[in-house]
Amino acid sequence: MRKSIFFDQRPRTTPDQLFGREEDIRKLLRALEAGSWVAILGPRMVGKTSLALAGANVFAKKNKYKVVLVDLRDTETFRQATEKILARLPKSLLTSLSQYISRISISTTKVGVSIKLKKNSPARKILSDALAKLNNTILILDEVQSINQGVHHFLKVLGSVFNENPSLIVIFTGSYSGIVKKMFESTYREAMFGRPPIDIRLAPWKETTAEDFLKTGFKKLKIEYQEWEIREAIKQLGTLPGWLNLYGVKRYIEKDHRVALKTTIDKAVKEAEKELESLLKGRSPKAREVIKLLALGASWSDMVSTGISEDALSRLLTTLTEGLFIVEKDEDTGVYYFVDPVYRKAAMKLPLIPRR
Repeated sequence: MRKSIFFDQRPRTTPDQLFGREEDIRKLLRALEAGSWVAILGPRMVGKTSLALAGANVFAKKNKYKVVLVDLRDTETFRQATEKILARLPKSLLTSLSQYISRISISTTKVGVSIKLKKNSPARKILSDALAKLNNTILILDEVQSINQGVHHFLKVLGSVFNENPSLIVIFTGSYSGIVKKMFESTYREAMFGRPPIDIRLAPWKETTAEDFLKTGFKKLKIEYQEWEIREAIKQLGTLPGWLNLYGVKRYIEKDHRVALKTTIDKAVKEAEKELESLLKGRSPKAREVIKLLALGASWSDMVSTGISEDALSRLLTTLTEGLFIVEKDEDTGVYYFVDPVYRKAAMKLPLIPRR
């Protein structure tokens, strides 16, 4: 088995591999021990999957549970989510559902199995039956907010399974949007029978923690560095663990600070652009204008001047501030601005849609 080094692009799987998340892992373990379902929320690259896996693995080892991770990125519908979840379940369980499945195939491009349901198979019943039989298992639904079609059906299934199968624990990861947000809204209380999951919100590191992370990694790997290089990396990349970790990987391979920083920035900005485009999907073109304004800093009146409704603006800002932690408000000036430099760069690059 490949030995993990300090900087590693794969998710962490044990608490000793996490950095600066001691209280978060303790909270997660307390929630799991109480039998609670958990939603780990925050922006991409903040370490949600690593926290989920590290906590789940500790609990599973202690309580003789299994851990199943399902990556739901790029999964838009409830039916697609059902197929992805089924593909990660034990063969014995799939056999009992074989009458609903048209195809099971082993992927040649990536590790894993893919499943296709028969055209008229009832996804809601299938998923409900499967999860009801999934004993002594922690199911991690990673980036679950990607699902935007069939949300009501998905929440109904989860609510039923929560009541019927006490030996199944679900950890959701994602941003505070879409299906995750609906789990906490009073209007959707019936979907989870009034039992929203415990939420753990991961914010970017403080600068001191980010500095300690890079210095610790450089010393462990005997990478020579200057103090100004650490400061420049944090100034350009911010304090999201994923980007600093990628810079550490590049620095370990390339050795050169400038090359490592440039390649990391290019990659980070492209990913942040995708995240912003996903956030803007289905919203008014005026929301895109607001994002562009925020790249330079904007007051409420500045943003309203785009023509966006106050209700839509409020919802957008809530997602950016409370769900993704990438925008803050200066209470003295009333100006909202991107605190994350990568998202600021990405926002400036977003193309505007011409007004008719």
